[in-house]
Amino acid sequence: MRRIRVLRRLLKKMRDAKKIDKHIYHSLYLLAKGNQFKNKRVLLETIHDKKREMAEEKALAEQAAARKSRAKARLARKAARDVAKAKTKAAESSD
Repeated sequence: MRRIRVLRRLLKKMRDAKKIDKHIYHSLYLLAKGNQFKNKRVLLETIHDKKREMAEEKALAEQAAARKSRAKARLARKAARDVAKAKTKAAESSD
């Protein structure tokens, strides 16, 4: 019982300090309740792993968004170039 209280107290302290968000808190709270963590050190390692995973996912999402915006801009430039070519061809053929 003492170990569970220590783990819960640590989770609460980290959530209040904004080191972990409510989603990580909830999942780790349930794992602590289910006796998944032997001690505080193991819990802290798990917290660091979760935070690293979230940071990686966020970085990948940002990269994907940047790639998508670059592709959209490239397509817009190509469409504008095609329109300009069509206008010049029309002007040349009317002469």
